[in-house]
Order: sequence, then C-alpha cells, then structure tokens
Amino acid sequence: MPLLNVSLWENYSHALEALSGGRNTVVFDDLKLPSVMVRVPAFAVETVDTDLGTGIHPAFVVNTVAQSNFKVGMYNSFVYGSRAYSLPYKDPSCSADFDTCLNYCLMKNQGDTTRRAGFHMLTNWEASALALICIKNGQPRGNTHYGQHHVNTNECGVRQDGALPGLASGTARVLTGSGPASWRHDGTYAGVADLVGNVWEWVDGMKIVDGKFYLPTDNYYTLAEASWPTDNVIIAAGAPPQLGVSGTDTLHTSGGPTAWKTIARSAAYSALSAAIKNRCQQAMLDPAFDSSAPVGSMWWDCAGERIPFRFGLWVHAGDAGVAALSLNALRTYVDTSISFRLAYFGGV
Repeated sequence: MPLLNVSLWENYSHALEALSGGRNTVVFDDLKLPSVMVRVPAFAVETVDTDLGTGIHPAFVVNTVAQSNFKVGMYNSFVYGSRAYSLPYKDPSCSADFDTCLNYCLMKNQGDTTRRAGFHMLTNWEASALALICIKNGQPRGNTHYGQHHVNTNECGVRQDGALPGLASGTARVLTGSGPASWRHDGTYAGVADLVGNVWEWVDGMKIVDGKFYLPTDNYYTLAEASWPTDNVIIAAGAPPQLGVSGTDTLHTSGGPTAWKTIARSAAYSALSAAIKNRCQQAMLDPAFDSSAPVGSMWWDCAGERIPFRFGLWVHAGDAGVAALSLNALRTYVDTSISFRLAYFGGV
C-alpha cells in the first residue's frame, strides 16, 4: 500500500475501524501521512491483580487528568523522512540512539522536537500497561530465535535479511506484523504486533541514574526529563538482586540476565509506603504481585545514567517476554537490535 496515497489510507482507516470494532485506527501526522494504531482502553489495576492496588492504571492519567485510552503503534516504527510510522511489512528501523528515536516521534507534532501533546515515543507507563494486559489475558510469543519462536518453532515471521527462520546467523529482525496472531498482544490480528522479541524497544518516561529510578508519577509524557521525580528506589545488592532504598541499601552494580519474577525486596524497600510499592509494581519494576509468572529477564548497570528498553530480541529465547527489561544502555547506545514504538494521545 503506497505510503503517500492519502485518499487510499483514509478509505483504509474507515474499513479498519469497522472490521476491528474500533480497536484499530489510522492516525495521520502533520504531513498527512498514516500510522496504523491500536486503541488501548483504560483499566483499573485491581482487575489484573489486587496486589497492584486500586484505581486506573497510570498510563491513562496524564498530569492528573484521566484518559479513556491511549493509542500505540500496531507495529515497530519505520522511519521515513525523519519521522516514525507504524506500518505493516516493514523492516523495523534500528541503529539509532535514544534521543534520535525520540525525535523521530516528536517530529510528527508540527515538525519540532519539543515535548508536546500528541505523538510521542511509547512510555514506560504505556509499555507496563500493555504488559499487565498480557499478564492478565495471556502472554504473547514472538521472534525469540532468529525469525521463529524458540519453542513453537512453527511460528515464524519473514526475516528482513532473507534467511530462513531458525538459521542462527545474520540480523534476524522480521518484517512488522509478518508473524502469526499469537505474536500479537491480545492473540488477534487487531492486537499490537511483535511486542515480545524481534527487537528491543526504547521506552521514554523512565531511567536510572547511579542505580536510582526516576519516572513521572503518571503518564505525564510531556514533562521535561529533568523534572522526573524519584522515590529513591534503587537496584540493591542481593542474590537475587533486590529493589532497595538509596542511602540505606548497597547498589547491585551490574548484572543479568536475571528472571524478572525473581527480583526481591530489601527490608528498607518493604518498609516504604504502599503507594510507592504499588507504583513500582504498576510500572513493571517490582514483581511482588507476580501470580502469573510473567516471562522475561532483567539486565542492569548502575554506573551513571541508563535508559531502558523492553521486551527482548530475536536471540533471547525465554529471556524475552512482556517483563523483559534492559537497564544497561547509555542514551547514546546504537545497535541493529534496538528499535522503538510510536504512541499517541488525541481524538476518541
């Protein structure tokens, strides 16, 4: 489908809305170019697990104002003319650092890169909401072994390097959406594609500095990074590693992969308020609610500033999953295995 044929995409948007029951839509940027998006409706955290607390998940609250949904790219981002797009059967754009990928998303807001309402990079709150939906309803599989799933090897996508699925060499990204419905977040072709494996995804709205977590208290995605608050929660020493408290616990300087569901709590962290612990659980940092064994591992490096990416890549087998989290990359890091995903607030 031609990227620049606006009238064709407008007609496609109407059909997509109807066929998906409103779950999918097409959002056009300031250049009138399309991105296929999935509407994610707001939910209360207790519907996933009562240990998470109560009330609407923070992904659906923007600077204290509740929202009915957010929209997320159905596909990993494809860069065209310095802007990010969510389009089928494309090679996910990789080999760009965090700030470059962030700007590819922000450029869609009238061509500037200031943080402003509308298009943005998927935030940690949004990624966490998607993960919790999967934990509740069934975790997706994906490209976790060179173009195929590492266990269900009959599940394959189309490799961008042209090699056969399962051939353990090459750059084994698959074309967006080319895998089966079991690789979608809800198990249907209306769901978010390739959430598990394929490529790591940079996420905005969270980082660690010297092992300490910084993130907005809700999905205030236009908040300047310098203003992100901290609850003084750190990655603390232990076996397995723990969530701890700055000034009380000792940093666990680096490590991984460690199964995320095994991350523990220090005594100091356990003594924090329920609000702080619930926030960490809802942000997919604290697995203490883990009654459903979310799949994925964590990597970390507590030296200086580290920017997260989530969900794993094509070589990670069981370390990839909805809980997979890497906290060991500098914001300038570049790799052929790291992409990103577009998100959007606006409209109905």
